[in-house]
Amino acid sequence: MELTERSCQLDLLERRLAELIATGGTPTGRTVTVLTGPVGSGKTALVQTFARRAGEAGARILGASASRAERTVPLEVVRQLVRAASLSPDDRARVGRLLDAGALAWADADDAEHGDTARTTAAIGGALLELTTQGPLVIAVDDVHHADVPSLRCLDYVARRIAGLPVLILLTEAPRTRPWRPEVYAELLQPARLHRIRLPLLTAEGTFQVLAHRLGVPVARTIAAESHRITGGNPLLVQALADDQAASARPADHPVAGESFREAVLSCLYRCDHLVLNTARVLAVTGDPLHGNLLHHLVDVRSRAALGAIDGSTSAGLIVEEGLRHPAVGQAVLDGMTAEERARLHLEAACLLHDDGAPPARIAPHLVKVDELAEPWMAQTLLDAGEQALLDGEVEAALRYLRRANRGSAGDCLRALIRSALARAEWRLDPQAAVPHLIGVATAVRAGHLGSQQAAGPIQYLLWHGEIDKAVELVQHLGRRADSADPRSAAELLVTTGWMATLYPGVMVDRPAPTTTLRNPLILAKVKRGLEGATLMSAVLERGDAASVEQAERALSTAGLDDEPSMWTSVCAIIAMIYADRLDLANGWCERLARNPAAPRYPSPSATLAALRASISGRLGDLPRAEKLADEALGQLSLKGWGVVIGMPLAVRLRALTFMNELDAAAACLQVPVPPAMFETPVGLHYLHARGVHALAAGSPEAALADFQLCGQLMTSWRLDFSGLVPWRTESARALLRMGRRQQARKLVREELARLRPVQLRYRAAALRVLAAAEDGPDRITHLRSAVRLLRQCGDRMELAHNLTDLGHAYQQAGDRREARVAARAARALAEECGIPLLRPSTPTAGSGAGSAEERLETAVVVDGLNDAESQVATLAAQGHTNREIAERLFLTVSAIEQRLTRIYRKLDVNSRSELAARLRLHRPGATLLDPPAPGPGDQAGRPPGTRSR
Repeated sequence: MELTERSCQLDLLERRLAELIATGGTPTGRTVTVLTGPVGSGKTALVQTFARRAGEAGARILGASASRAERTVPLEVVRQLVRAASLSPDDRARVGRLLDAGALAWADADDAEHGDTARTTAAIGGALLELTTQGPLVIAVDDVHHADVPSLRCLDYVARRIAGLPVLILLTEAPRTRPWRPEVYAELLQPARLHRIRLPLLTAEGTFQVLAHRLGVPVARTIAAESHRITGGNPLLVQALADDQAASARPADHPVAGESFREAVLSCLYRCDHLVLNTARVLAVTGDPLHGNLLHHLVDVRSRAALGAIDGSTSAGLIVEEGLRHPAVGQAVLDGMTAEERARLHLEAACLLHDDGAPPARIAPHLVKVDELAEPWMAQTLLDAGEQALLDGEVEAALRYLRRANRGSAGDCLRALIRSALARAEWRLDPQAAVPHLIGVATAVRAGHLGSQQAAGPIQYLLWHGEIDKAVELVQHLGRRADSADPRSAAELLVTTGWMATLYPGVMVDRPAPTTTLRNPLILAKVKRGLEGATLMSAVLERGDAASVEQAERALSTAGLDDEPSMWTSVCAIIAMIYADRLDLANGWCERLARNPAAPRYPSPSATLAALRASISGRLGDLPRAEKLADEALGQLSLKGWGVVIGMPLAVRLRALTFMNELDAAAACLQVPVPPAMFETPVGLHYLHARGVHALAAGSPEAALADFQLCGQLMTSWRLDFSGLVPWRTESARALLRMGRRQQARKLVREELARLRPVQLRYRAAALRVLAAAEDGPDRITHLRSAVRLLRQCGDRMELAHNLTDLGHAYQQAGDRREARVAARAARALAEECGIPLLRPSTPTAGSGAGSAEERLETAVVVDGLNDAESQVATLAAQGHTNREIAERLFLTVSAIEQRLTRIYRKLDVNSRSELAARLRLHRPGATLLDPPAPGPGDQAGRPPGTRSR
């Protein structure tokens, strides 16, 4: 072992040796030198180094090492000293006979002061003194605190008689909680003849030096501070950490406490007193401080005073006032115990804490590690601790307590309560994990073991997972049992049925009749608070006015995030803002909630919040961000864990990918299985809407119309016919236009415009755009300009880009080429921002009426990578016009058209007009901008190679 920070102590020993050799004796009369330091502090290494240097200086060395196992063997230390001496065969035989006789005498003696033992001590001491006549002598005994009593007597005999002789007695000792035979030990170490040299533990700088010597300076600089905290500067432990670090498979930026460290910790404790070892084991199990209430009971000492001797010096630096120095030390101690030892201590600790009236949170960590919950109070304590851990946000701890209680509980009622709490705890980490417990909870409700308060959470989980029939059955069962004398149960049932009606508006369930107990202001306030989120969404769907938004903002300002109901209230308030088209407010609150450190404690509302952020980005036209956020939201829960709410992030991702023209990726979203019950919820409406948009883009307007009309039927039957939820009339009109049914489309979109409220700018703009595509004449520009104005107010950049493209085309048809170019450039810039790879104006379909053919000739596709002029030429060429026809229409020369086509072919990597048409997808009759373009033949990725992907 390196002698780091030991040069001062070594210098002291060398000076004493030099004085001894120079003067022929010890001038100070201090004949005994003792090196004192904790176990593992490097005493043995220091003595070995000194002995080597003493031998080089001409001194003779007699060395011995005592051990706890041999301290009852008489004269064992003296035998080691004699064995190291240079004696003639006769002298060795004579001393050997003395030692044998002395061992017998000490073994037979009952009294340490017996005359025979005294004479034997004198005889053996005299033999040792004979060795001092042959020159300078160093007698070194390591771990003298373990030496046998006869050897201590002999060393004392010699120490009292070597004053003035060239002899140095060098002993090493580790501080003990109680010396072995203290009276004999004290005689040897009399202060008058004692020179004590202390070896402290390493400083932080010393720890760094040891690590640097073993691992190099860069690694040592990284881990030295933490290594010092772990080891306390014990050189043996520092070296062990260095060994583990060197053996680590890959470099780590923190100390690696592995097998070497564990062995070093146990070695130190085994070399300390048994009291220290037992104390360390208790502290490792309980995690208590050194002077905690449990320690003296579990260590089984007669008084607390005995524990007062335990400190850093007597415990090798492993035990401090706060308990074990570091968790790594505690883990090493636990690893050194048998499972039976750990379980016994945990059981004893749990029983002591229970008898003292400790809170369940202190008892439960011990109960989870016992073999059997033998007493009735044990499972109840685990349940109480689990409930408290849930309230404190410590879900992992709650699961440990409740799972152990579930395995060990006996009574049906208690087991039912545990299963209910366990379902709530599992839900907090992964909603899918709660499902296995819901069946047991349902059975317990039917058996009367659980009331409304305990069943409320599991019923809501059933609703989340689409088990609507089971949830309704349990609600009705609880309704029949509702006790009017228990206002809390009635309140919980009322809140549960209120949320059921919000999430499943088509499901009819009888709400509990109001009772006199519900007139209690406190109970009524609890019901209002529990239904605040549902009330907010209902208000905006029914009224959609500014008052609803103000109410939502007030709820967000006052709602805390310290529990899951408050989180859901906040989520519902943001949904209300989104439906009211206050995306600026909704986005700001989403960002604030996402930064709240308490939010990750509630995965389900947090994941829903992430999906809402994606929805807001999609509504603002930031398609790449919407797709990214939706994908991140889907990753926060397992697919099954999302339950019926999976339709929310899926709809956002499906819609974003569709409008970015990534139709294959969008189609993959439709392959994700969704619960059938999702279509009985408002979330299902968003999914149907997105699916219809995708069908329209894929060239299936009939399928799209079916989805849009199904949305309308459901919303009408649920009395939620609100465009902020899904503008199904406008979307149906788009599909009808694609099918060539212009008159029906016009009628439907006019009906939508008549129903829209003044504040619904986004949906009015969308309807005006569809109306412009369905009508002929100068009204088209009027409608589109109105739509553009509204979209600039509400901030929907994607829809604005499409509207500007349509407006540019309308201006072109009206002969206003200057305005057409301005609109086209603005559309192109917005498309770049939104991640839209291809813009195409809305035109009436073939057969939709007079003038449609001419309008199709004017269609100009805005293609990423081409400027306005090139886009116009590309469009006409793809439609089959000759170069001369294009030149005539654009008032250019044929040569100019040929040059532009050459550049277009090169930019889009095509070789013919047919390939150009395939790239621009103008071969499909009736393609309009009201939906993203459908994939053409040979386009494997569903995106034209000449256009920009996200």
